[in-house]
Amino acid sequence: MCIRDSIYTMQNNFRSVTKERRSKIQLYYDIVSAIVEDSQNNDSVSPTRIQFKCNTSYDKLTKYLGEMKERQIIAEDKSIKITDKGMKFHEDYSKINELILDVSRQIKAE
Repeated sequence: MCIRDSIYTMQNNFRSVTKERRSKIQLYYDIVSAIVEDSQNNDSVSPTRIQFKCNTSYDKLTKYLGEMKERQIIAEDKSIKITDKGMKFHEDYSKINELILDVSRQIKAE
């Protein structure tokens, strides 16, 4: 195997290991999902637990939490909570994801 082939193989392996970047709306959904899940198991929801569930940096998380608070998707007192608007967003985005998965399965089946 020549060096060029080795480099090509390493690049392809690297691409398969790296994750695609999430869009802002996908990150919002991941954050809301983490809050919903964590609030079912705990009395209070902390940013640190959300950070680990969403697999994002703390700086990025606090930025998005601030934006989500401004957009009234979440409310923050002693704990982070999902507003009615946030729950509607979560439900609608979940339905869209299900629709996309169904269409993808149909395309693959053909």
